Amino acid sequence: MANPDPRAARTAKRAKRRGQPGTLEDARALLWRALTRAGELLEEADPAHALKAVHAISQGAAAYARIVEVGELEARITALEAGQGEGEDLPTGGPRLGRGAA
Repeated sequence: MANPDPRAARTAKRAKRRGQPGTLEDARALLWRALTRAGELLEEADPAHALKAVHAISQGAAAYARIVEVGELEARITALEAGQGEGEDLPTGGPRLGRGAA
């Protein structure tokens, strides 16, 4: 029997093909392997390959730094949220901001 809604069938098929989304740790590990491989390519005799490896490393290193930064921020937020539930002496009324040197 054919599906009466072909759009829903296509959407379901795409969702099934995609599977579960990856985690931040999966992306970090994959990017690190790619950076390691690009580092190995720096030793190539062909200067074009070495130049492409330099470009890949510069792009990958920037992405890797962002992933690590996001992971650290997530850990800090989790720790703050866990501490807030334990009844720590947190200031009430929000942060107090100074006027600054104007």
